[in-house]
Amino acid sequence: MLEIIRQLALDIAETGADFCVGIVTAQQPLTIRLEEGLELTEEFLVLTENVMEQEETGMIEFSGGEWRSYRMKRNRKLLNGEAVVLLRAADGQQYLVLGRTEKGEGYATKAGNGN
Repeated sequence: MLEIIRQLALDIAETGADFCVGIVTAQQPLTIRLEEGLELTEEFLVLTENVMEQEETGMIEFSGGEWRSYRMKRNRKLLNGEAVVLLRAADGQQYLVLGRTEKGEGYATKAGNGN
């Protein structure tokens, strides 16, 4: 996935890109509806860590110098109705989902309520 994001960033740097806002209309499979009504499915989306479920492991030091390992799961999956900001590559084939944003009233009316 890192390679896909790197390539998308290079494409954007060379040809330009647009920011856009969308609403999550389905979680499985992930579907996002853009302001203009276009529905994007998973095959066109590249997700960042901000919108993915992640598992993290590490070590934590307690008083007295004792170290213990930990495992933590962060559930950042997108939910129906959430507004997201996306970066569209110039060719329009790939969209990088950057993170959540607040939707404006006008957009909520155009795109629907995400149910």
